Amino acid sequence: MKILKLLDQQFPFLDSVRNRWILIIFSLVFSIFFINVFVPWNINRWNNDSGIEEFIHLSGFGVIAALVLLISQFSIRKLVRLKHFRIWTFAVWVFCELFVMATLFSFYQASWDVNINRFFQDIPNSFKYTLLAILIPYSLIILFLSYVTQKSKLKQLAETKDLDDKAGLINFMDEKGNVRFSILGDQILYLESADNYVVIYYKSDERLAKQMLRNSMKNIESFLTNSNFKRCHRSFMVNLQKIEFIEFEKSTCRIKLFGLENFIPVSRKFFPEFRSFTIR
Repeated sequence: MKILKLLDQQFPFLDSVRNRWILIIFSLVFSIFFINVFVPWNINRWNNDSGIEEFIHLSGFGVIAALVLLISQFSIRKLVRLKHFRIWTFAVWVFCELFVMATLFSFYQASWDVNINRFFQDIPNSFKYTLLAILIPYSLIILFLSYVTQKSKLKQLAETKDLDDKAGLINFMDEKGNVRFSILGDQILYLESADNYVVIYYKSDERLAKQMLRNSMKNIESFLTNSNFKRCHRSFMVNLQKIEFIEFEKSTCRIKLFGLENFIPVSRKFFPEFRSFTIR
């Protein structure tokens, strides 16, 4: 189940047009450089070219790879209306891209005149070489985009906290870093995780209201560090200013919040830290 949840997570690094162009251009430049400088698998001996003709021929592999990525990331994604990847759809998508590249490389190497029987014999090796060559720039650029995205999110989180400290507002962002709604901090009672969502419970006109946010409790906890909110359970965070009383037991406790009938549990994992934080 954990593996299925992991595979079903969002993969946002190729959502923007800018990031897709970065992938395509970097793959083109890297492939042309790599194949001409390092000449993997003695690929320069597969044909009788030399000099500028050899450079043009070898560079053709990089151009083909870039064209496949261009068509895949723009035309085909638009055709199938795929705006956002999940990890599993991204993996399948990359596999299909690599297979198409391997097929075109086989035809290109044979000057577009391929015998079907020979093609099926060559395609496994062609796919292997494509996998080894193209995954290098693909992996590098995904790591780079992941770093840039996370850095941007952290910066946005810091700016958001600084901007709204005076107003007492807390801006809640989804897993992509987009602000979905803002709530006064002193109106919030507690937060509860529910699958891939976090539910924020707050007071509105003396009644209990809630808002759902697509994000993880871990991300929200990180965002609310050094605030009045404290994680007390795998599924709960509470506003320390809204605690009416705490009922302690041997190695755990439960919390009663103002205006709330049900108790909020404190798990054994969070009990020591929570106890030291509340009892002074």
